[in-house]
Amino acid sequence: AEAGEEKVISIEAVRELPSQPVTSAYFDRAMDYSKSRFRAVSLAELLDRFDLDRTADAALLECFDDYQGIVAVDDIRRFNLLLATEIEIAPGFKRPGWLNPLLILVPDGSDAPFQERFMTANIRQLRLVRLDDYYAPLARAAGGSSAGREGLVLFKDNCLFCHSLEGIGGNKGGPLLQFYDFGRKKERERFHDNFRNTHGADNPDKQNLSQFITDQGLRALTEFLRGFAASPGK
Repeated sequence: AEAGEEKVISIEAVRELPSQPVTSAYFDRAMDYSKSRFRAVSLAELLDRFDLDRTADAALLECFDDYQGIVAVDDIRRFNLLLATEIEIAPGFKRPGWLNPLLILVPDGSDAPFQERFMTANIRQLRLVRLDDYYAPLARAAGGSSAGREGLVLFKDNCLFCHSLEGIGGNKGGPLLQFYDFGRKKERERFHDNFRNTHGADNPDKQNLSQFITDQGLRALTEFLRGFAASPGK
């Protein structure tokens, strides 16, 4: 791409890179699987091909099901993140409909933190972006409380991919501020109940966010959403 042009990486471009067989205990832990196998390409090598001037500091992951992930270039290089082009689940395990290539993969030997962002699947293309530009509409949202700031980090790391705010993020799960009145205690309690029912360990769609967000984290997340909903212009 020319300087200043947005860089978009297609599935076809990814598949042009040589792939290697890999395993991922990180993936198996998150999905409650065992002995999953993959073929994957180096995400860092892909970036080196498409961002020669290194102007981007993140890859935006746009998915077929309106999920939208994002990973920082620093994380890609530090944790040796891969893109799986083939996924083989061991017999006896249920494979949800969303679990399709391309898939962000943490290989064995990596010490990546346990986060939803490192499980993005069903990717149709990657866009190279600047994190400050992407998150700019949310920069004012955390407010002054420590819980609000913690909640913003949790929301960015685990929720924004399905639940957009200020036009940022995915729409697979819809915008939470349209579903809940976070200014009311009963609505906050309803949000907590629905989170546990929808994203608990035994949910049928294998989207177990409770492994990434503790009860304390859920309260901080709610405080962030409460503050955001009450901010001017909302």
